[in-house]
Amino acid sequence: MSSSQLHNPRSVWFLGAPVSKAIAISTAVIYVIAEMKKWHEAMVFDTTKIFDHAQFYRIFVCNLTFGSMGELLFGLAALCPLMRRFEREMGSKKFSAFIVYSSLISTVLELIFFNIFFDTERYSGPYPQIGAVLFLYHNFTPRLYPKFFGVLGFDFSEKSLTYGLCAQVILSGGLSTATPTLFGFIAGSLSVNLSQTELPDFVYVAAGVIGKAFVDEAPAVMMSRSVQRAANSRPRAREGRIAAGAIPARQPPRPPPPPPEEAIEQLTSMGFEREAVIRALQQTGNNVEAAANRLLMG
Repeated sequence: MSSSQLHNPRSVWFLGAPVSKAIAISTAVIYVIAEMKKWHEAMVFDTTKIFDHAQFYRIFVCNLTFGSMGELLFGLAALCPLMRRFEREMGSKKFSAFIVYSSLISTVLELIFFNIFFDTERYSGPYPQIGAVLFLYHNFTPRLYPKFFGVLGFDFSEKSLTYGLCAQVILSGGLSTATPTLFGFIAGSLSVNLSQTELPDFVYVAAGVIGKAFVDEAPAVMMSRSVQRAANSRPRAREGRIAAGAIPARQPPRPPPPPPEEAIEQLTSMGFEREAVIRALQQTGNNVEAAANRLLMG
């Protein structure tokens, strides 16, 4: 189901994905600050300065933002849609756990690899995070159109467009950016099962207090025409009975109609549990769009 089917066109782009929104905004803001303060060189992952000069802070700041405006624009264009998609499917708690676990694992792999095999540095930027979400995209996003377009006799699916955009970012710094992305891809494969174990509750409590500004309100969803007609017809019918002198009998509320199986399949295909989908559809009068918004907002 496309995002246009799920959300009102005027809805916020990061609706249901506060973690992705926080990462995107902080990456852009930190880039501006680093550009103004000339901090980019101090944020580079440089194993020589980390181990020989004890500049361990580089381990923690190297993933905060990109090193150039081109990397920032293309990097966010590649990273944000993938993060937003999988945060909505996994839920913010599991997605944030996935990002934390994959970041920790990729950092350990980088430190070991660069210290043992190469004495080199890489550009700053969330390249391991790009690799981690690329693993999710590669493994869990099906090819809908295997022959979406062809080049020189070779057929490519619609997923190739995303791969192409990511490749421009990943290869922008050669091996220094491709290597951490590869480690992020490996770390993502190792973190999928780990993300089922959520982070400690105090982390979510603190993040909820700090990140209130990143949570978008659900947009108002228009009722379907049938629901509107039913809502408008009840007052008229009631007025007619009162005008005729009849006292309307108190009728017990009717149970909501069972949700169509097609609507249930559309929402469960997004990763929501069947029981939650049925409950959301019943609460929204079997309105798939309204039920999706309710599920995404938890």
